[in-house]
Amino acid sequence: MVNGRMPLYLTAFTSVLVGAALMLVQPYSADWPGTAYARPARTFIRAALRQDSTALVHLSASPGAVSWALDAGRVHGDSLELWTRRLQAAVGERRGDTTEVFVYPSGGACGEAPLVLEFVGSGSGARVLRASASCWAR
Repeated sequence: MVNGRMPLYLTAFTSVLVGAALMLVQPYSADWPGTAYARPARTFIRAALRQDSTALVHLSASPGAVSWALDAGRVHGDSLELWTRRLQAAVGERRGDTTEVFVYPSGGACGEAPLVLEFVGSGSGARVLRASASCWAR
């Protein structure tokens, strides 16, 4: 016997089923623009803190980036430590294969002033072309 509520039950069941499928599949999920550069940025900053010139040469696309990192690690090591814990990378201007990335620390004295790293390439092959920190210029 079919009662008048059967279409209502079928509609509710179908809605729940479709909602669960969408939560499982998530067809429109995307990464925050800049997550691809968070790992290379963190690796570069850690090498600067360790004063690892060999790693910095490998991670950099210019001698200027290596010299900046060595100076930053030596002079501003305590505040550079903020960027090694937890950082957020945001993509700025893109020009060809070069991308400007703003790296914000998790907090502290330079919480509002990012490191600006200019990367050549992307993904695991991204290398730092230029680096600067307005926080230390004050």
